[in-house]
Amino acid sequence: MTDHQSPDCPHTKLLLTPLVSEALLEVSGPDAVSFLHNQASCDIRQLASDAACYGTFCNPQGRVLADFVALAVAPDTLLLRLRGEILERTLDNLRRFAVFSKVQLRNASEDWQLLGIQGRELTGALGEGLPEVPAAPLAWTHTADAIALRTTGDKDAVELWVRSTAASYLLSSLRAQSALQADETAWQAATLRQGVARLSAATSGEFLPQQLNYDLIGHINFRKGCYPGQEVIARMHYKGKAKRRMLLMTATPGCTELHAGDALFRAGQAQPAGTVINAARADSGAQLALVSTTETAVEEGLLTAAERGTALAVLQLPYAVPFG
Repeated sequence: MTDHQSPDCPHTKLLLTPLVSEALLEVSGPDAVSFLHNQASCDIRQLASDAACYGTFCNPQGRVLADFVALAVAPDTLLLRLRGEILERTLDNLRRFAVFSKVQLRNASEDWQLLGIQGRELTGALGEGLPEVPAAPLAWTHTADAIALRTTGDKDAVELWVRSTAASYLLSSLRAQSALQADETAWQAATLRQGVARLSAATSGEFLPQQLNYDLIGHINFRKGCYPGQEVIARMHYKGKAKRRMLLMTATPGCTELHAGDALFRAGQAQPAGTVINAARADSGAQLALVSTTETAVEEGLLTAAERGTALAVLQLPYAVPFG
C-alpha cells in the first residue's frame, strides 16, 4: 500500500495536488528540436507524439544543472517540466547557447495549471473534456486544452497539465470527486519511492548523472552526439564505475526534518558521507529520502548528524542499483 492510499484517509479514491513547485519551460521555433538535442543528455529527436522522455542539462564538468521531462506538443514546440526554483537559471544558461539558433525560450508556467492525481480509481476518473489516463511510464495523452502524463512507473499517479484558460471548466468534476491536498508531501513521497531524483537549487551543479541514478532510469542516451559534459559522463560509463549512487532511505518519525542538500555522516566522523537529494514525510510520519552516497557508508551506517544523529535505513527501489 502506497502512502497516498492509507486506510485512515477518508478519501481513498483520488488525491488532487497542485504542483506549485513545478514549472514549464517552452522551447519553440524552427531550430527547437536541434537546439535542445545539442544541449540535453537525452535524444530529443526521438520524441514521439505520445511519448515523453527524461533528460538533463549539465555543465562542462558533467555535473547536472537541471533534470526535466520533455514532450513535443508540436513539431517545432517542446515543453519541459522542471523544478520552478531552477527555471530562471536554466533559461539564462540556455539563452547563452541560443543566440545563433532560430529558437524562442520562455517560462510557460502561467499558461498551464500543473496537478498531480493519485489513487486506485485513477483509470477512467479524469472525465469529460480531459485526456484518458496514459497506460505506460512516460506516455502522455491529450485533448485541445489538457495533457495527462505518467512520469514514473507508479500506475496510480499521473500529472495533469491544464491550460489556464480552460482550467475552471475542465477541473470542476475532478475536484468534486477528489480530496484537494494542501501541499505536495504525498505526491513527492510517491515520487521518491520510484527512485526519481529531482534537482533543486541546493543540489544543482553538484552531482554527476550516475550519482543520481539517471543513467539507470533513462535520463542519459549514450548513443547520441555531443552535449555539455558528455565526455565526462561517457568516460565514467565506459571506463569507470560510479562509487557513489542514490538509494532510498528512511528515518524514524522523530527525526529532524531532512531537506535537499543536507549532509549525512558516519558515526563520529565530521566528513560528510552522503547527501540528501530529496526528502518527504510518509503518512506514517517517517521520513523518506533519496540519498547519494557510497556503498561503504551504507554498510557502516548513515546518520543525520555525526554526533547523536538518527540512523537511516535502506528501502528497496523499483530498480537495481549497482555500485562501482
